[in-house]
Amino acid sequence: MERGGGGRGRGGVRRSSPMTKKWSPRPQSSIQTPPTVTVVADQNSSSHDNNNSHNQNINNDNSPKPYGVNNFSSSSSSSLSDDVSNKLTISETETETKTETEPFVFDLCRPKSTPTVVLKPSLFTKNRENRRFQQRKDNVDTVNMVLRPGMVILKGYLSLADQVNIVKRCRELGLGCGGFCHPGYRDGAKLQLKMMCLGKSWDPQTGQYTDNRLSDGAKAPDLPTEFNHLVEKAIEDSHALIKQHSKAKNPQNILPSMSPNICIVNFYAHSGRLGLHRDKDESEESLLKGLPIVSFSIGDSADFLYGDESDVDKAQKVVLESGDVLIFGGKSRHVFHGVAAINPKTAPQRLLEETNLQPGRLNLTFRQY
Repeated sequence: MERGGGGRGRGGVRRSSPMTKKWSPRPQSSIQTPPTVTVVADQNSSSHDNNNSHNQNINNDNSPKPYGVNNFSSSSSSSLSDDVSNKLTISETETETKTETEPFVFDLCRPKSTPTVVLKPSLFTKNRENRRFQQRKDNVDTVNMVLRPGMVILKGYLSLADQVNIVKRCRELGLGCGGFCHPGYRDGAKLQLKMMCLGKSWDPQTGQYTDNRLSDGAKAPDLPTEFNHLVEKAIEDSHALIKQHSKAKNPQNILPSMSPNICIVNFYAHSGRLGLHRDKDESEESLLKGLPIVSFSIGDSADFLYGDESDVDKAQKVVLESGDVLIFGGKSRHVFHGVAAINPKTAPQRLLEETNLQPGRLNLTFRQY
């Protein structure tokens, strides 16, 4: 609180007398003028911090005095503080300082606002989205692709019902113990995403999997069994696609099967990114066998990069849309990959209506440790 004040002034006035015309001092007044106190009230927390700093500086003789405040002596400073405290009453809410750090909580879905009149999508709009999803699943030869040996993309593989269930389940797990966090490194840098680990916790600083999260000791939630069924079915359908395109008698030699027991769930806001990297922190046995990583994309589409080097200019790009499943294993298990951009307002409207998913992309990557 900025303060200013004045003391009891003393001076002299010239008094003239018709007889002597001499100077005579003015008699000292018996009335003491209290110091003038200027109080600047501000609701901002930064103002209160500055006020507290000013108070400390005034009461400390050895500390520098803030600009605009007189250099009072210790006795006058004490009396001034008492005088102000007797005359001013400041509410506790204005001076309360937050001392404890609240735990990080991320809600995958936006809270429902006050009920308003919302027009339901027309039957034409619903049918158009249904046709689009069905078309992406029917055109296997032209849409589903073998990007490279052991790397397959299944377009629109997850039904809208599957996507809704995945979002709701991830939201439930994300709000509980071991849920979403904002991972970072020792130097304070943060990843441009929110992360939750299922089955085991993965730490970006150490590159290790542990049962409990190193940052807060929270146990990783269990991997839902309904997710496992979707993963295993996607690998089976990928084998059929590989067999069709490569004429391989045993597609498992190109893309091995696996039963996932861990999953990393990432949520990317529109500004989210992930640089080119390789997933190489699973067990040595899993890596040697080339057990695949299965990636689910839900929400807004993403520009996905992949290549043999960690060079963005040499990487290839594919757009992953809501419902797409990407699988890479075998010879492609150690491929460099990353997320270059999130494309806003590309999520299916029905998905948003049924889940209230935050703007961005939800990505689940399943592995066998």
